[in-house]
Amino acid sequence: MRKDGTKTYLSQFSHAIELADFPTDFEWEAVLILPICGESPDAIDHLMQNQTDQKVLIIACINRPEGHKKSQQFEQENEALKQHVIATAQKKVSIAPHQLIITPNAWDCLILDYNDKPFSPKAGVGLARKIAADTALTLIQRKQIIKPWIFSTDADVVLPVGYFDVGYFDVSDDYSDDYNDDKVCTGISLPFEHVSDDLELLTYQQQYDFKMYYYQWGMKLIGSQYDYIPLGSTLIVSAEAYAKVRGFPVKSGGEDFYLLNKLAKLGRIGQPETPVVKIQSRLSDRVPFGTGPAVSKYQASTSEPLYYHPKAFQIIKAWRLKLLAQYQDTHVMDSASTDESLLNDFWSWQKVYETNCKQIKTEQRWQQFIHEWLDAFKLLKSVHQLRGTYPDVSREQIPFYLDLRSPL
Repeated sequence: MRKDGTKTYLSQFSHAIELADFPTDFEWEAVLILPICGESPDAIDHLMQNQTDQKVLIIACINRPEGHKKSQQFEQENEALKQHVIATAQKKVSIAPHQLIITPNAWDCLILDYNDKPFSPKAGVGLARKIAADTALTLIQRKQIIKPWIFSTDADVVLPVGYFDVGYFDVSDDYSDDYNDDKVCTGISLPFEHVSDDLELLTYQQQYDFKMYYYQWGMKLIGSQYDYIPLGSTLIVSAEAYAKVRGFPVKSGGEDFYLLNKLAKLGRIGQPETPVVKIQSRLSDRVPFGTGPAVSKYQASTSEPLYYHPKAFQIIKAWRLKLLAQYQDTHVMDSASTDESLLNDFWSWQKVYETNCKQIKTEQRWQQFIHEWLDAFKLLKSVHQLRGTYPDVSREQIPFYLDLRSPL
């Protein structure tokens, strides 16, 4: 009998709130998780302004970081947003210390209120997403959410028309071990566009957007399946796959990167061309790194932005091909270039090879092993390792023109 991975996850690893008092007579088409920290009172109205045709449950995790210089300000702003949502209520259900708000809109809101219990700075938004997503998974398991997908976004977004129609990919009941199984979609990364009325701010934002698109181009050049842009505001996750990888990591940043890294090892990350998520460009210091802090850094800098040397991606591409070929050609590394040998030494590849090659019985499984071993984290670390030999370059030194809006 097939083991229910979702039940196992929820019973052993979940951060979901206690739902014993949650009403069982409510049902929604889809569920959206939303971390809230220091947003304007009408942020959810703004987020959902284009969503009128499906009944959606928003799980809003209101939080603030402990010890942050703006923690008291965040507390006041969080309370104002909470009261604004409550003011729209047709019905309120207490799920102490949280509240389910039933509204006349196309969305209802489950407010997970941690305003009085600040999160550790090391947990931050990762914990907020995990609590909300684990609670969403519980409601999907209880069949109170119809679509078996967890939609994830942020409060600086306007969700596009058709947003909740995304997610109808062919997801099999059992995840295959086959490499590059196109029938399995474990997550979706939607296209996005940053918008702002502040043209100067938008200029800095576009510099950072170029960095993200350029790195994605590098991953595609390498041939990696980790060729998506990891943004928590554009992410949709298969509920079953979410449970299999044990959910969002509890981190103050990068939780989207690490979750997608695990999802990509199970199957494909879908990258549809539409709908496009519009994200308000803004400066932020609520998290230690990410889009907001990066744009702030560009604004404060007096130097020209620099980007990874394109040669690094070319070297990693050739190195990866040798790794893939080594199952059939055990001497393929004899022809490794100096740069490829640098990567071999950095990752102690010979030891990794000797440890694993004897245990793998088919070339197909070897391909899968390389895919899982040379993951998004190791690829990023490999690019950084090569920066010592190939320093970063200006945009003008990158030998091609990359249109930020065009698919790569």
